[in-house]
Amino acid sequence: MAKPKVYLVSLGCSKNTVDSERVLKLLEEKYEPTADPSEADLLLVNTCGFITPAKEESIETILQLADVKKKDAKLVAFGCFVKRYMEELKRELHEVDILLPTEPYKEICNFFDLKACDLKKRELLTPRSYAYLKISEGCNRTCAFCAIPKIRGKFRSKPIGELVDEAKYLIDTYGIRELVLVSQDTSYYGKDIYGKFALPRLLDELQKLPLKWIRLHYLYPAKEVYEIVDYLERSSEKVLPYVDMPIQHISDRVLKSMRRGHSAGFLKKLLSHIRERLGENSILRTTVIVGFPTEGEEEFKELLRFVEEFGFDYLGVFKYYHEEDTPAWEQFEDTVPEEVKEERKQTLEAVQSYISEERLSR
Repeated sequence: MAKPKVYLVSLGCSKNTVDSERVLKLLEEKYEPTADPSEADLLLVNTCGFITPAKEESIETILQLADVKKKDAKLVAFGCFVKRYMEELKRELHEVDILLPTEPYKEICNFFDLKACDLKKRELLTPRSYAYLKISEGCNRTCAFCAIPKIRGKFRSKPIGELVDEAKYLIDTYGIRELVLVSQDTSYYGKDIYGKFALPRLLDELQKLPLKWIRLHYLYPAKEVYEIVDYLERSSEKVLPYVDMPIQHISDRVLKSMRRGHSAGFLKKLLSHIRERLGENSILRTTVIVGFPTEGEEEFKELLRFVEEFGFDYLGVFKYYHEEDTPAWEQFEDTVPEEVKEERKQTLEAVQSYISEERLSR
């Protein structure tokens, strides 16, 4: 007898992708994946609720699937958007049959009466050459613009042994060559369960596995990054000299009001250290936010000058969104006009496009 079919849409970040991969693997016991939502018996949306466009995309995706699903099919929504607005969605989004929180593994196992609930196993949604390894959940930072700590909770590291076992499974099952370590705050790994920063210990163990490359994402600008740079400098070619570290701004005034916990001087010194120690063949990737309430013309020009002078390899530019349940929502008005935010975003992106082209052609 043929299994019923399941269709899943995963929105948002790479951490969400890992959650979706686990959910799909759990459901494999009773469901067969399909690429056609109209033939699915079970439809799932892993939502993102970080900023306004992500929330809008989550709602649009849910409504689109509700329009095409079969009469008796079930529509399930889970993830950050659902966790953040659970009560409102229960009242207003009647198209959804089941609402579940983030990391809904226990709920899914119970609801669908699944016998094998092995969270190490995943159904990869990435190309088979690489996979994400989510090393922790949650965040202890208190950035003014961010609701993630309220959605995902306190920082919780996954033990080294469990991560190594998961990496072995991904290698043995899918033959992956590259492992990309992801987290809300990779610079904090291990402090909660080992009492100290433990990312180098984890990397030591992962380097023993038959991988070609290991890449680090989502480093928070903190003193621990100096330790990581030292590690990257002396490690084998397996751990790539690739630093993904969101700085968000370079103005002291804006950084302070963003509650980032460091000064522009600290950032500049750290970034220079990374470039000097890892050399010109290293890759430095970052993100910035434009239009934060305390960003005036002078603060934006300061950011623009720094981007031009330092020369990041990759730079993502995000407009500030005035999100409820964040410190900035309580403290500031959304004073920068939308058209100014967009103009600043486009200006930075145009400058960075030229810089990236120059650096990647070297």
